Amino acid sequence: LYYNLNETNVDENGVFENFILSCSSAFFKNDIQCILKENYSSGFINGAILTQDNQQHEIKTNIKHIGQNTKSYQKIKSVLDKSSKAIFQGKIYVDSNAQKTDGYQLSKAIILDQDSEFDSKPELEIYADDVKCSHGSTSGSLDEDAIFYLMSRGLSRFKAKNLLIKGFLVDAIETITNDEIKKYYLNKLENKINEFS
Repeated sequence: LYYNLNETNVDENGVFENFILSCSSAFFKNDIQCILKENYSSGFINGAILTQDNQQHEIKTNIKHIGQNTKSYQKIKSVLDKSSKAIFQGKIYVDSNAQKTDGYQLSKAIILDQDSEFDSKPELEIYADDVKCSHGSTSGSLDEDAIFYLMSRGLSRFKAKNLLIKGFLVDAIETITNDEIKKYYLNKLENKINEFS
């Protein structure tokens, strides 16, 4: 059982960067509250969720654009198997004074069995006129044609699936700007995928 609350205020020209790799606990909830208080502040929240064996993992974000010319970017990728559940609940709030806001939010999931569940709850609350905000959410299964292609090149079905899962999740890790931290998470993800399914 794991719960984490992260609250941050970002001042002028400041940058908040948060990455979540969620793959171990039976129950995990990460709650992120980010206030872009002043002009030209930015917030970046990215994550990869890998669940199986009845695990339940949730990421909840609330980004408030208060200053002008602020920017937020969120990308959450999830892979679910064996009766597990993942939830992404993301909110972008744009204050009436927060002109020139740029907000983006995306959640994608691959569901590997019929008993797993992915819930995505994107929300935009906008009170300014001059903004650029968007959100998107998709879920589906692994591409059987891609698995077949990789198997025709000599990979086992297990290795083909794991390669596709890794490629899907690495996209979120690539957003990390610090090379050492990025390398750490790539290694950790590789180890977890090798244990997976």
